[in-house]
Amino acid sequence: MNGVVMDNQDVADVKTRLLCSGVRLPENLRTGRKGGAGPAGGRYIVVKNTVVNAPVYKAALQSPFSVEIKGESYTMKYQNDSYRIILIGDPHFYQMKTKEGVVYKKIALLHGIDCLATTVYQKCIRWRKNPCSFCGIELSLDYDATIEKKTPEQLVEVAEAARKEGALHVILTTGTVTETDKGAFVLAACASALSRLKLPVHVQLEPAEREYIELLKDSGADTVGIHIETLDENVFSRVCPGKNFSLFKNAWQDALDIFGENQVSSYVLVGLKENPEKTFAGIERMVRTGVIPYIVPFRPISGTLLENHPPPSFDTVKAYSLFAAQKMKEYGVNPFKNRAGCVRCGACSPVKEYLRTL
Repeated sequence: MNGVVMDNQDVADVKTRLLCSGVRLPENLRTGRKGGAGPAGGRYIVVKNTVVNAPVYKAALQSPFSVEIKGESYTMKYQNDSYRIILIGDPHFYQMKTKEGVVYKKIALLHGIDCLATTVYQKCIRWRKNPCSFCGIELSLDYDATIEKKTPEQLVEVAEAARKEGALHVILTTGTVTETDKGAFVLAACASALSRLKLPVHVQLEPAEREYIELLKDSGADTVGIHIETLDENVFSRVCPGKNFSLFKNAWQDALDIFGENQVSSYVLVGLKENPEKTFAGIERMVRTGVIPYIVPFRPISGTLLENHPPPSFDTVKAYSLFAAQKMKEYGVNPFKNRAGCVRCGACSPVKEYLRTL
């Protein structure tokens, strides 16, 4: 929309279309990670001051969005509209190494424009027997893109370098380490070390007993994500066969008691053939409880069980995201007050953009 003012609705819709359809980029510009536990295979771009983790592989190769390059300027085309965009490049710290010779990029990555993120333990007890169908957590090891376990000392070293290049908060996630603490111990050790840098820390794990959620808070974590992935229990049992759907309600409530309002969130993947009625009702229950629903379009990752599953439609993602925004406004849940993590970054979900339209 060169020369045309984009209002909040335009921004929200364009972001949603990009999250669903991706963008066609020349091969040398498709630098997004291919494995991992979250929305992989994307490139961070900025459109009208909004950061988007746009897919660049698989279905995105046929995206209606394309990019024209003139010198160091990028223009994104969609139908008859044009958008000036910024492609977020790799930070300089990616090339640095620890004294042991480990490249910083294998320890943590920059997500969006100001979020340092890492999977502290890159394996999961469910991976070999009952993996989540969409998850590619151990594929990153197969690609030699990371190391199995990051130490607190390594993360502090990388975080200090990343902060010099604009990193303002940190995400610590993990594969499930044991059935008891669910990875809380490894997360707590890293959160404790990073808290000394005064960078807000977000942690992510499966539902855990209250004592482990308290441990994370006491160790210096500022926010927590306990990701249910889907609010349709039938879909959950199919795509997350090793996890227990019934544990989330109590874990969310414990987390809210411990971390406080606006600091607890949960990924809700859209496009897994979920029942709309159950999903809308589940979103409202989450928000009424105080949990931020982070609506994310499902993104197939090569090498996973759902690698050939199609991404959701724009209309579907917009409907859920707008509904989540409406309910957050109604119940007084404010994602803009979230201190660290995916919700603060916002690159993978349009919920905050739709909240701005209300």
